Amino acid sequence: MMKKIPFDRADVDALIFDMDGTIVDNIPHHDQSWISWAKREGLDYSEEELFARTHGTISEIMLRLFPDATEEERFELGERKEALYRDIYQPHLAALPGLEEFLAGAREHSLRIGLATAGDATNIAFTVDGLNIRSQFDSLVGSEDVTYGKPHPEVFLVAAQKIGVDPQRCLAFEDSVAGVEAVRRAGMKCIVVNQMAPREKYGDTSHVLDWIEDYRGLG
Repeated sequence: MMKKIPFDRADVDALIFDMDGTIVDNIPHHDQSWISWAKREGLDYSEEELFARTHGTISEIMLRLFPDATEEERFELGERKEALYRDIYQPHLAALPGLEEFLAGAREHSLRIGLATAGDATNIAFTVDGLNIRSQFDSLVGSEDVTYGKPHPEVFLVAAQKIGVDPQRCLAFEDSVAGVEAVRRAGMKCIVVNQMAPREKYGDTSHVLDWIEDYRGLG
């Protein structure tokens, strides 16, 4: 397991974290909410077809699923889905092991810390306030702050801008294929928080420093 790279590297001034699947192990609960929500909304997709369409920001997903709906209708559809997710995940909300200690250590070493997620402000608050870690972040960037979802690099570039650090001096933590590609396009270094996914699915990983399961032993 990697040790002390984030705190000791002379070329890292900031850490930027994805949220879903990276600071919390919530992807199975998101998947469950997508399946239940799709049935409630009358969508006739297999699970494979549904998950192929549910990537990016919630506004991108709703436009993809309901191209003929009005903007207000798509907003309400997205709100219902995310509310269902929070209801499902609330009893299980927990940080990945070692996260709180890792964030505290980064603070002690004067590293800037940002969040860069496709989640909206409500889901961000649900997560960081539920974990009581909001104070550890210098900036929180979500779907309302960007036009494009991952793998577009915008969310990471905005996060770096908001904390005042050159992207090349940022180390990002991600779990998804699209997220890792977004980090690469942003010109950042990356640590993948996912030991289970086949590494060949991630494409170009020349910017990846390590693959970890959680944050225990880091820093």
